[in-house]
Amino acid sequence: MTEFIFTYFFYFKSFCLAMCCGLLIGIIYYFWKLRLFTKWAERWQNWWGIIPVFSLSGKRRKEWKKIDKLLKESNQSSWKLAVFKAEAIAKKTLNFMGYAGDDFTKILDELRFRGYQNLEILFQLHNIGEKIIGDKNFSLSQNRAKEIVRIYKKFWDELLNTL
Repeated sequence: MTEFIFTYFFYFKSFCLAMCCGLLIGIIYYFWKLRLFTKWAERWQNWWGIIPVFSLSGKRRKEWKKIDKLLKESNQSSWKLAVFKAEAIAKKTLNFMGYAGDDFTKILDELRFRGYQNLEILFQLHNIGEKIIGDKNFSLSQNRAKEIVRIYKKFWDELLNTL
């Protein structure tokens, strides 16, 4: 009788161990799918003051590819969205570099104060974005949207070179 109980106990322990391993693998998989590990790593790096330029640029380069796809579409709304996303990438990068603020114009003012030049173009581009938001009938050509995105991308590249 005791051998019978020990045999079932052994199988029960093996089953529980397999279930725990399966659940652990499932939890790790869903954490990876939700990108929680990368968020935790970024928080840890920010807390220690580590600037991972390579991860910053890799993530943003994928976003630039999405913006390029938006610019190739035939809808004017896609072009407007591309302009907003380009400004958002520049703003996120500036926030990452330590220029805090929700308003892009305040960040640009702080950059001007620190000695950056040729920021008038970015002020003008930001004003175009504000016009797009304020006036629903604002017309934006595909060529103009490409030019705006090109300027933001050039500014972004220059920011990465300063890091």
